[in-house]
Amino acid sequence: MDGGNRRRKFPIDFDEVVAVGNNARNNAYFGLNVLQGLTEGIDDFIINKHDLWSCIRSLGPILLGSSMWIDDQPLLDKIAELYGATVVITKQSHNKKELQQLREFNEGTPGLSIAAFPDFNLLAPKVNGSPEVIGPHSSINDWIIPTIRTLGYRKELKNDSPPILHAKLALMGHLRWHDEGPIGTVENIVWFKAQRLWVSSANFTESSRRSLEFGFWTEEPELLEGAERFLIKLIQSSENLDPVEGSFFPELAGVEFDNEAMFEHWKSITNEPLEEE
Repeated sequence: MDGGNRRRKFPIDFDEVVAVGNNARNNAYFGLNVLQGLTEGIDDFIINKHDLWSCIRSLGPILLGSSMWIDDQPLLDKIAELYGATVVITKQSHNKKELQQLREFNEGTPGLSIAAFPDFNLLAPKVNGSPEVIGPHSSINDWIIPTIRTLGYRKELKNDSPPILHAKLALMGHLRWHDEGPIGTVENIVWFKAQRLWVSSANFTESSRRSLEFGFWTEEPELLEGAERFLIKLIQSSENLDPVEGSFFPELAGVEFDNEAMFEHWKSITNEPLEEE
């Protein structure tokens, strides 16, 4: 039995690292401190340790992720080194102390531009709870997604048990770019290329390092594609760190177009009026 104030902990007997596949760059981790496999894997990707993850015309490495909660400082420090990242966590209670660390983290990190993801092309933050109305001079691809976002339902009562975001995923890749538009014009075009995926039972928390967990890295194309679709949907349905709404209430919505203003603008810049249907 545990005596007095002795800290309860598991022995290291459970710890094991196993190579996944025929290469030494993707490992599976079992036992304690599994989250170290994630932080080391992010670092390997940043420095391109195995000379296999570099990309021509890359702006830098980025990460899309999900977890119930995140407070592990070594992991936060490593995410801060990336060109950009967005991690979606379960919506939390109104705890100012717990959220303040993440609020400061968001203020000090770049987040991600939605311009890199075609699935966001016609989405924008709601304005007073309603879809944004787009006119001839509006821009809908300049919104920056903060690094830490929330999703789902807030626990309102002591015995409340709402559904939660339970997937612990980290998708690594590069933000690539080129400057040639579809008709040969010079444009600044960016997109995300997924290259490496972390799948784990371990939350992105300091306490998970003391628990028995597992996690592994993979580069299987089908898993990369599936994880990217899933994480993009999470981001599309996410909210800020401490939203007023306690229910599932995505901040983004499909935009609406001010067709009359568009028509008037067209007439002002052309000699021939646009035919109305």
